[in-house]
Amino acid sequence: MCHADHRLDHDFFYYHPTTSNVSSFFRTVTVLSESGGRVAEVFVRNNEDVQAGEPIFRLDDSSQQAAAETARRQIAEVEASLVLASSERAAANALIEQARAQLTQSTADFDRQNSLLERGSSAVSVRDVEILETQVSANQASVDAAMADLSAVEAKISVQLPAQRASAEAALEQAETEIEKLTIYAGTTGRIEQLSLQVGDIVSPVLRPAGILVPTEVGYGRFLAGFPQVTTQVIQQGGVAEMMCISKPFTIIPMVIVEVQDVIASGQVRPSDLLLDPQNIGTPGTISAYLEPIFPGQADGIPPGSRCIANAYTDNHHRLETDDTLGFFHRIFLHVVDTVGVVHAAGLRIRALLLPLQTLVFTGH
Repeated sequence: MCHADHRLDHDFFYYHPTTSNVSSFFRTVTVLSESGGRVAEVFVRNNEDVQAGEPIFRLDDSSQQAAAETARRQIAEVEASLVLASSERAAANALIEQARAQLTQSTADFDRQNSLLERGSSAVSVRDVEILETQVSANQASVDAAMADLSAVEAKISVQLPAQRASAEAALEQAETEIEKLTIYAGTTGRIEQLSLQVGDIVSPVLRPAGILVPTEVGYGRFLAGFPQVTTQVIQQGGVAEMMCISKPFTIIPMVIVEVQDVIASGQVRPSDLLLDPQNIGTPGTISAYLEPIFPGQADGIPPGSRCIANAYTDNHHRLETDDTLGFFHRIFLHVVDTVGVVHAAGLRIRALLLPLQTLVFTGH
């Protein structure tokens, strides 16, 4: 019966629709860590205001610190290897000089003995020349081996050790990044709610969020009202309205319709494996209109999320004053419409007076 009366009230006041579905919606930010862990330190308390970038809590970073220290030790080891490789390069250069000197000496001995053998001297034998020739080949091989050792040392200094150092530095950077991620910061300025963390608690990004951050200045001074679909042609951008909220009793706030949503939420669909059937749609959706106070500051003190009641009005005063083409009965009709608006406004004020009494006394809240 009450629902029927409420619907009748909407039909009777078609040009001045009313709705009790008015609220200032606000968004929340879930306080989560990127990975699970045990809480090591909590920097804020519940219901405390935080600034963007301010730390909220920190997870235990023992394993990440160990990984960072390991990477630092690897970098130090590579630096020591570079110093050692420099000594190895100097030793390789010395071995090359030594091998070249021996090659030069053995080559000179071979040339001298071979020259005597070719002249038919009896002071040298073929066997002696062959031994010297073998010695020259061995010394040449020693020079080649020393050059190869130097190339290996040069490659170690210029390629292998820098690559190992870059890998260790990347591991250190990754570990330090993981350590930074374990400190959770406020992404925006707001107030922390439902934060009940204690040192030693386990936080999981899937199973257990840490709390909720309610951003500041979000949801203040802007209200979303849902009017019945029958009033679609009446609710227009720029129209005037009045609003009263339970959280600010005995106060009527003049509002202006700043925006009208051009779609109805009940028709929203998402891709699925089921075909749509209109009969499965629940209660009909409403026309969503955004309201803001005509005079700045009048909605101050109304917490976001407050439930409110709003009347929207159709004003024909200017039309009656300026439009000379209106007929007699048309003018009477417009006067009646405006008169009904006055009655509706009076009804809103009566409700504003009775609402606290009804809420606190009759409902026992």
